[in-house]
Amino acid sequence: MEKIKVVVIGCGDRATVYAKEGCKNLGAMVVVAAVDPDETRLKYMRDEFGVKEENCFKSVDEILKRGKIADCIINGTMDQLHVSTTLPFLEQGYDVLLEKPITNNEKDLLNIKDTAAKHGCRLFVCHVLRYSPFYRKIKELIMGGEIGKIVNISTTERVGVFHSSVAFIRGKWNKEKECGSSLLLAKCCHDLDLICWLNNSTVPDVIYSDGGRNFITPENAPEGAGTRCLVDCPPEVREKCIFDVQSMYLDNCMLPWYPWQCTGKNWWEVTEEEKVESLKTYNPHGRCAYKCDGDLVDHQNVSIKFADGSTAMHSMLLSSFKAGRSIFVTGTLGEIEGYAEEGRFVVRHYDKKTSCYTEKEYNFNDKKGETGGHFGGDRGIVQDFTSFIRGNGYSVSCTSIEDSVNGHVLVFRADESLKSGKAVKFAK
Repeated sequence: MEKIKVVVIGCGDRATVYAKEGCKNLGAMVVVAAVDPDETRLKYMRDEFGVKEENCFKSVDEILKRGKIADCIINGTMDQLHVSTTLPFLEQGYDVLLEKPITNNEKDLLNIKDTAAKHGCRLFVCHVLRYSPFYRKIKELIMGGEIGKIVNISTTERVGVFHSSVAFIRGKWNKEKECGSSLLLAKCCHDLDLICWLNNSTVPDVIYSDGGRNFITPENAPEGAGTRCLVDCPPEVREKCIFDVQSMYLDNCMLPWYPWQCTGKNWWEVTEEEKVESLKTYNPHGRCAYKCDGDLVDHQNVSIKFADGSTAMHSMLLSSFKAGRSIFVTGTLGEIEGYAEEGRFVVRHYDKKTSCYTEKEYNFNDKKGETGGHFGGDRGIVQDFTSFIRGNGYSVSCTSIEDSVNGHVLVFRADESLKSGKAVKFAK
């Protein structure tokens, strides 16, 4: 079957992960052009995907002048750029695989949705957790009536110390005014999307949210802490600090593509000497985690009442020692409880013989965590997207723009409630 021609917009980690899945693992795509202001990333696209030099562009405007040269785009730009880098391609008739979040406000969200419909374009949102075997099986069981009618959904996301630091405390999603997204939108639009997807026989009605930035603050910095770990923070202070950059970035760097982007090199090309020098000088990851002037919350709870009377609760916490997502779904006939990182959940039913319960376990042996592909979801969404483009239908996990709106609006309402301190209605 003829391969789908793809243009990659924003050639960072997420977009290239999807491109690798489509081109190398599924053999369904070929990258014909790439757009990124960073020449290092364009060189990577030439080396990794064979993109011709004349098809590497520094700006969206340059490639748009060519007209429609491919079937679809993979858009992995930063959150605040999604509108300007998606609408022009929809208007030229491109299908779109768009990294989450779609956008940071309801007006632009609906504009993207309406523009895709107007031009007959298929747009998938990268809510990849829907495609993981773990969450997909839970959805299938709910749809099959295994636990009856949903009464409550309780989910948590505990963002580990390292991920919290590298992305949200010291990283690109440090300030809402700069990255364009609240922490709930940037990190947990996955989770609120899952809640709406699992309970999509109804719609949200009333939302209340509380939380704040109370722990990772200058006031809570270790006594005697400096402003840069390797410059003015005493060894005895760093020894006890969980955010010490020596341990976190030099000795045990679990997500190396994040902290070394500012060096202008691919992360695997940066020498140890260059890493140390950057952390001492210009690298934002060298700063004291408690003194980064961030404005995002470090914990937040969201409570939802649905139109049919069912409820849901999501809890997010930065800098948990054990990172991961958990889920507990209570129904009228049973319940489901699981921990995504373990790739395992159980289904329980009431047992009249014992006045207790029976329990059946579902275990997924691949156990792919977030850094290994969102529990298998990265490949799943690319496979579904290519199938949809080819006219072969889509799966129960489908993240089309039409089915992804409610989760985003739920985030907007939750953040509105957090700021006002009041419960808000979902429908305006």
